[in-house]
Amino acid sequence: METEMGVVAEVHEAEDTRERILESSRKLFAENGFDLTSVRDITTDAGCNVASVNYHFGGKDNLYLETFRSMLAFLRDQRLSVLDELMQRTPPPTLEEFLRSFAEGFIDPLTDESRGRLFMAMVSREMFDARLPQDVFLNEFIHPILERAMAAMAEFGPKLEPAAARMCFMSMVGQLLHALRAHHLFTTQGTSELMPEQLSDYVAHFVRFSVGGIHACAVPTTTDNGAPDAGEALS
Repeated sequence: METEMGVVAEVHEAEDTRERILESSRKLFAENGFDLTSVRDITTDAGCNVASVNYHFGGKDNLYLETFRSMLAFLRDQRLSVLDELMQRTPPPTLEEFLRSFAEGFIDPLTDESRGRLFMAMVSREMFDARLPQDVFLNEFIHPILERAMAAMAEFGPKLEPAAARMCFMSMVGQLLHALRAHHLFTTQGTSELMPEQLSDYVAHFVRFSVGGIHACAVPTTTDNGAPDAGEALS
């Protein structure tokens, strides 16, 4: 029994050490970047020895990859949960309700002062100094959310060609990412009049703007004589 308890304690200690390393690496990679963050910086902050990084992650490069993956998984699962809830709702939401929930589910985790802020900083660094394998962000984050979001748009909105649906999704994500960065920039620089003070006000604009854009990209419906339906064209 004592041996079993000892093994369990060792497993818990190893898991705790691994999580402390990830927590410290999230903070330091986000704040200082990959090159200016050493393994010793991370282990000092995590309160463990340098060998722990090799033992748990196989080195600095793989630690960076696993750090990013842990953040991707956290945010991906939150957003998929929002989309799943919408797909199961009875009665189904309107396009406006879907877009509002999508925007709030996208923004809320990224306004968190810890994990969300660090993720945004790491994404910004990746854009200018990419170190991740090219398929990681696409396969582990973009594609799962894109697939679910396109299914939701098909369920709650007008008929879209697949290419148009993908472009609408990318435009929606682009709007929200820009809003987050702009909101942080303008409010910290004392120019908050350039951006709504409350992100909820921007979400309301996002919904109106995106509804118009999605309908503009919709496959035109036709009347019995084959002419485009005027109501659809104006919606």
